[in-house]
Amino acid sequence: MEPVSTKHVPAQRVIALSHEGSYDSMGEVYHRLRQWAREHHAKLSGQGFTIFLSPPDAHNWTQAKYEVCLPVAGSVKADGGVQVKDAPEAEVAFVQVAGPYAKIPAHYAEILAWLDVNGMEIAGSPREVYLRRPDAQGGGDPNAFLTEIQIPIRS
Repeated sequence: MEPVSTKHVPAQRVIALSHEGSYDSMGEVYHRLRQWAREHHAKLSGQGFTIFLSPPDAHNWTQAKYEVCLPVAGSVKADGGVQVKDAPEAEVAFVQVAGPYAKIPAHYAEILAWLDVNGMEIAGSPREVYLRRPDAQGGGDPNAFLTEIQIPIRS
């Protein structure tokens, strides 16, 4: 496992689509959001990420509440359930997970243990940033995926 580190994450303007469902349905939600971005001529400007709306120690991978987010530049107006908002800046504890998405849940426990040992508190909703992800058709080698788990913190 990769070591846990900390860093500053700047605020980002995003388009976001809220969803409640299984972790496995996330790809479909991203597909809908990307299609909305094309139809509304939104200029994407960074890596997509998911904000989970439950605490990291209470994730329910079969019925999660989350927002899929795509960073955007320029002017975009909310429409059709898609929100335009600013994802706040944060100090985060993070770890990168190489390989299939099925490996991700174990790394949440790793970060939570690290936070406890280092006397840090959770200060917001966890994010998963998809640095290398499936292609637009949902394919690709899962062993090549790279996901960064970020948990906002305060000392």
